[in-house]
Amino acid sequence: MKIRRLQQRLDDGQWEDHGYTYEQEDGSCVFSYNTLVWGRIGAKYNRQLQTARTKLDEVQMVILTGDQLRWLEVEEIEGNPEEIKAMLDEACKIPRPKPVSIVKPLTA
Repeated sequence: MKIRRLQQRLDDGQWEDHGYTYEQEDGSCVFSYNTLVWGRIGAKYNRQLQTARTKLDEVQMVILTGDQLRWLEVEEIEGNPEEIKAMLDEACKIPRPKPVSIVKPLTA
């Protein structure tokens, strides 16, 4: 799976994973981000990336960076895509939905 990490500079000057893009089968990419941080702006960027069929090496043209954000180079990670996304979501502090068990009430 091909990915590209977005990092944010912390107050102490260290860089931390903040979001990522991954390549779909058609070559376009999807932006994964914390909806609590990015909100509608993240959704807007994701639509732009997918509508323009933006490639991983071109995401910096849609999602601009500066002193506080930077894109790392494209990486290829081997393994199950869902497990890779789960690992990246954890590293980027992206909330994942928790499984909910639904209890069916007994009816007489």
